[in-house]
Amino acid sequence: MEDDEPLESKVVTRIVEYSQKRVEGHNFDARKQILQYDDVMREQRDIIYKQRMDVLESDNLEEVVSGMMQSVLERTVAQFTPESEVPEDWDIDGLIAELNNSVLYRGDVTVNDLYGKEPEEIVELLEGKVKANYKAKEAEIGEEKMREFEKVIMLRAVDRKWMNHIDQMEQLRQGIHLRAYAQNDPLREYRQEGYNMFEIMVSDIEEEVTRYVMKARIRNNMQREQVAEQQQATHGEQKQEQKKKTTD
Repeated sequence: MEDDEPLESKVVTRIVEYSQKRVEGHNFDARKQILQYDDVMREQRDIIYKQRMDVLESDNLEEVVSGMMQSVLERTVAQFTPESEVPEDWDIDGLIAELNNSVLYRGDVTVNDLYGKEPEEIVELLEGKVKANYKAKEAEIGEEKMREFEKVIMLRAVDRKWMNHIDQMEQLRQGIHLRAYAQNDPLREYRQEGYNMFEIMVSDIEEEVTRYVMKARIRNNMQREQVAEQQQATHGEQKQEQKKKTTD
């Protein structure tokens, strides 16, 4: 019996060492996966922060706003003139109603103006109408105030939509592990859905900026408050990071 004790001791030691290595390996994989999830948000944050800094440092956002307006028009027209339908089935009344709520004024365009035109022609016509209204507003309030107004609107839209996006990404992350039960890679699913959500956020920013620039009235006491905006964006993300660390 005594002769067997050293052998049993070695076996037990090896089992313990093997178990420890498995636990350490599991912990390493878990930490690595957490970092990979964090990388997704870090990439998106870097993009948003760079764009936000570009807005802060720019003296003229007219070209950026114009590009946003064009994107909104193209998406809106595509929504109401789908390729899967014949032109007779297009919802032109719905298109005009949507445009009147966002970028045009009632009476700017009629059904007769758009009837029989291809989507590209509709977009071109609408761009002319929107540009005319934009220039009229700029002439009314002055170029300097218009540039400041655009900056305020863009910063607030970016901050608000980014904060909402952080919340949505955290909700996605909390439940993404369930995808593994369907034989799907949770990290890959998180990356793909996170990218799609980011694209939606960008579209939402464009639509909000376009709508406010074209429809909102400008107060005489308008201020940029860029320091407060920066603190709001940073504080909001720090809260999310702290919340995530607490729940992990």
